[in-house]
Amino acid sequence: MKIAATGYVSEQAGSVASANALLLRALLDAGHEVDFFSKPSFVDPRPCVGEHEGFRFVSTDNVGPDRFRARVQHLPIIGFLACRVDSGTYSRLLLQNISREHKQRRYDLCLWLGDYAPGRVKNLPMISFAQGPPGTDARSIISRFSEILRLAGLKRALPWYVLALVRLSPAGLPPLRHSDHIIVGSRQSQKMLHEHYGVSPERTSALPYPIDLNMFRQPAEATQPGTDLRVVWLGRIIPRKRLDLFLQGLELAIRQGLRVKATIVGGIGFVPGYEKMIESFPFPDRLRWIKSLPRTEVPALLHQHDVLAQPSDEENFGSSVAEAQACGLRSIVGHTNGNSAYLCERDIHLEDDRPESFSKALIQMAAKTDQDTSASRAVAELHFDISRVAASLTQILRHVVDQTSPRDMVTAGTGTNQLAHL
Repeated sequence: MKIAATGYVSEQAGSVASANALLLRALLDAGHEVDFFSKPSFVDPRPCVGEHEGFRFVSTDNVGPDRFRARVQHLPIIGFLACRVDSGTYSRLLLQNISREHKQRRYDLCLWLGDYAPGRVKNLPMISFAQGPPGTDARSIISRFSEILRLAGLKRALPWYVLALVRLSPAGLPPLRHSDHIIVGSRQSQKMLHEHYGVSPERTSALPYPIDLNMFRQPAEATQPGTDLRVVWLGRIIPRKRLDLFLQGLELAIRQGLRVKATIVGGIGFVPGYEKMIESFPFPDRLRWIKSLPRTEVPALLHQHDVLAQPSDEENFGSSVAEAQACGLRSIVGHTNGNSAYLCERDIHLEDDRPESFSKALIQMAAKTDQDTSASRAVAELHFDISRVAASLTQILRHVVDQTSPRDMVTAGTGTNQLAHL
């Protein structure tokens, strides 16, 4: 296939971008041609796939708005408006350049990696491999607003609440109609698209992110169990990730006599003040906070722990859970976490979001005596192996191309998501 692509790709960045880097390389290795459209200052996949004969980079740089945004993005209101103009003009330029190249190159499809297609290109199937249903962070801001208000204060909290409301309004949601097919990381996200946003089941697929199973593997030598349960949290500290639930459940478990050492790895996200939760934890000797960690050091960190906990709300697909399983760790996932579809008998899927339930899960983990990590590794190899995921992705892409005729494709509209980062 000849593919026009754009989106978030980086070997060194977070879960979505690193997974997309693996997928892009796999598509090229399989013999497909990929023209990637992006501005180099934003996303440049050439360091990881530029040597491939079938790869072509098409620079797409909205120079004026981009440079102006860089100068004023830290200013209140003006910075926000500049970011929106930058996003809008960049999306339009992407569509224009893809349309221009399509007339010459005749692509089979256009693939948006990590985002929703903001518009249409005439007679070209548009496929979005999105990070999940729209508005997950916005919904968490509204539902957790009293907590955000207490931690961040009214001046910082109120603008995020207003932005969340706008994000969930028709003006803030991405134009889902521009995607002929939407791929998300889990059946939970697929169900959310059906039930909450009215996307027909035929237009969606669930496909987990791939994991580098050579990088994330079981330790060469099995670690000996200690007297303390070693628990790790790995990811951004934002309302949806439920650090409050993690810390409250951890405190309850300690008060019930659990010997546990916990590690939090991740920086404060878009809402400031969450560090107060960590600083006020009543058992500081049981908790350490690593604000940032190079991705290459994550496997060694996982090998130092027994359990990874991700009690997130509306988690599309938590790569850290998959990476932990690949390293042989057990996992605890939230009750609305899409990773619940990819667990084994060693893992726990929380039935609700009460601290008592998380505390109970920690105590259950500590009571488990099995040291055989093969079941966790087997789950990772079954679901997250890059060759398996890439083969499934290719099958989805071919099916959409075969099922989509030119007259089925809407050709009008280049609307953009004005709040893509919330």
